[in-house]
Amino acid sequence: MAEPAPGIALLACHAGQRQQLAQVLSTFGYRVVSAEDPLSLQPAQLALVQADAWLLELAEESPLTEWLLEHSEVPVLLGAGEIPAIDSEDYPRWQCRLYAKLQPMLGTPAQGQAPSLAATPLPNPAERAPCIWVLGASLGGPAAVKRFLDTLPPNLPVAFVYAQHIDPGFEQQLPQIIGRQNDWQILNCRPGSRLQAGEVLVVPIAQRLGFSRDGVLSLSDEPWPGPYQPSIETVLDMVCQQFGPACGAIIFSGMGEDGVAACGRMRQQGIEVWTQDTQSAACATMPDAVRDAGFSHRQGSPEELAAALQRWLAQEWSAAS
Repeated sequence: MAEPAPGIALLACHAGQRQQLAQVLSTFGYRVVSAEDPLSLQPAQLALVQADAWLLELAEESPLTEWLLEHSEVPVLLGAGEIPAIDSEDYPRWQCRLYAKLQPMLGTPAQGQAPSLAATPLPNPAERAPCIWVLGASLGGPAAVKRFLDTLPPNLPVAFVYAQHIDPGFEQQLPQIIGRQNDWQILNCRPGSRLQAGEVLVVPIAQRLGFSRDGVLSLSDEPWPGPYQPSIETVLDMVCQQFGPACGAIIFSGMGEDGVAACGRMRQQGIEVWTQDTQSAACATMPDAVRDAGFSHRQGSPEELAAALQRWLAQEWSAAS
């Protein structure tokens, strides 16, 4: 007897949205095991649902969202994004974006139809990313980094190493939080892999990230030095040593001065260091410390930094490579 298709439990505020999502998931080949009105549910009732993953279209401060992020033993995908009109050009892109988030978690169903999109090809996944940028952040960082990635198309010759000070309870959910509504592949660390263009690697908190001479990723139980986990300072030095000069750094919203000295060392080598501006940062202490030390080449909002990186990759990086 064939194995049943992976089952998805769906929570969305509007009945029409639940119906559309359920239809799309079924087309992909997944089973919709629950599609309840969240207003009729209490958090404790969610424990009774047998599913392989949850798909939520709820406010992040919803008690149901908070309960699932803390207690769910299966993946929780936060938000499928606003559903475009079926006859619009954006609808196939939305389908592909949703499928690209589900398939790595649940696998490819034996039956069903994967969406396809004739568009600008994404980078060849067999190729190592030619340019690596560190995204460093603390308080207010996830929202800023999400704005940055939402603005930046993924078909660029760049990958990111994302070092975020965050509570350990939210580490595994971070890729889903910042990956909503964009096509970047947000990944937790996979020892033995190489960074590829179009990927964002989330630096772990409890394990120390490393790269071999040929760029192969490794993890060790050695603690991060200093008071911060992960240490943005250490990540910047490591990426600079391994990938320089084909690298850069952007320091987003955060408290403290983690990474300031390493930004100075990058600047001495002529490597780009950018910072989020004071006006757009939820907490500007960390990016302002880099700027005040004279190490920031450019300041801007997350959207402005995304546009600047596209220009830099198309002009200065392409010319240099």
